[in-house]
Amino acid sequence: MKKFLALLLMIPLLLGMTVPPAHAKPLIDASAAVMVDASTGQVIYEQNAQKKLPIASISKLLTAVVIEDEVHSKQITGDTKVKIDSGVADISNDPQYSAIGLQEGNAYTVRELLNASLVKSADGAALALSAAAGDSLDEFNMKLQQKAQDIGLKNYTIVNPVGLTNGDLKSLASKQYTDNAENAMTATDVAILARYLVNHYPQLLQVTAQKQVTFMISKGKTKTEKNLNEMLPGGKYTVPGVTIDGLKTGTSDKAGACFVSTGNYRGHRIITVVLHANGQNKDNRFVQTQRLYQMLKQGDRLQTITLPKNIRQQPLADGQTRQATLSPKQITVWNAGGQIHKYTLAVKMKKQYLNKQGQLVAPLHRNQTLGELDLSSSQVKTLDGGPLTYRLTSTDNVARGNFWQRLWH
Repeated sequence: MKKFLALLLMIPLLLGMTVPPAHAKPLIDASAAVMVDASTGQVIYEQNAQKKLPIASISKLLTAVVIEDEVHSKQITGDTKVKIDSGVADISNDPQYSAIGLQEGNAYTVRELLNASLVKSADGAALALSAAAGDSLDEFNMKLQQKAQDIGLKNYTIVNPVGLTNGDLKSLASKQYTDNAENAMTATDVAILARYLVNHYPQLLQVTAQKQVTFMISKGKTKTEKNLNEMLPGGKYTVPGVTIDGLKTGTSDKAGACFVSTGNYRGHRIITVVLHANGQNKDNRFVQTQRLYQMLKQGDRLQTITLPKNIRQQPLADGQTRQATLSPKQITVWNAGGQIHKYTLAVKMKKQYLNKQGQLVAPLHRNQTLGELDLSSSQVKTLDGGPLTYRLTSTDNVARGNFWQRLWH
């Protein structure tokens, strides 16, 4: 855990903008929905966000995160090959599933399987990934559960890395669960998972942004599959001004049609979650996601706050200047929670950059992260219930030196 020292008392400030409340009557035609800012974790809109629901293949996002953990810890690499057994091949070639046609006895790289899992949503590929580091399916499931706990999910059930019911795994079904057991989360937990993925493993967005991928199924045989995400640039459900580059669809009898998206709007990375879009048309999940993004474009939803000078100018010891200038000059807050009457700001600097008097100490380097700025308000909500947090960085290189000596000479 980072160690910080608070340098300033909370500073009350007033805002006077009126915006539509986040807790208005349901606007999204789905069982649950949420929209958040990936950087700060601010909840921009929510609807039944604490209701636990089946999530189907959205589960594969958690599988991808655990695989990236294994790559990061050097247990495996993208080139690690996984040999396909009969159980995985059975599911991978069953047309009733999201099938990619992996062949028993063939070996595929982690990179290939990850592409198949996230682009095609291939069930067999996700199952194969669970064995990449030598784990059994139950052992990998324990990793999934531990990761869910570590990243702060609160109300979830993890049965397997795919999102199928336990019984649908056929010979690979776990004896620990009933046949009807399946993965479930709240929309809030799905958003926390998606936020963790884009902030810790942004390289996965290079995978999810692909409009199609060609897989080598066996020697001399390839298969090209289209991305199931219909909101990518050029897709049927794009939103003008928003650039979508992920994340994942999910569909099952109990989950209905689900979709988690992430995209950039006005320089902000947004995450949306739609669980169990209503109606028989699976594309309604994209229509409802469109509605979420269109909410951002209705009126001036993004408010800019100029930071006071006593936050941006911090005392500096042993430097060629007496003060360190911090960035940013301004921060932004989404006006989606009704009129914000007041908020408080608090600066917390990292202890390793401070002397015993609580002053920053030279040398400093440009863009060096020195601490954090927290914004708190009873009318601003975040995924974790904490304040909005922004990085504070040095705007300049500041060498060590005696300021007073330089002043007089």
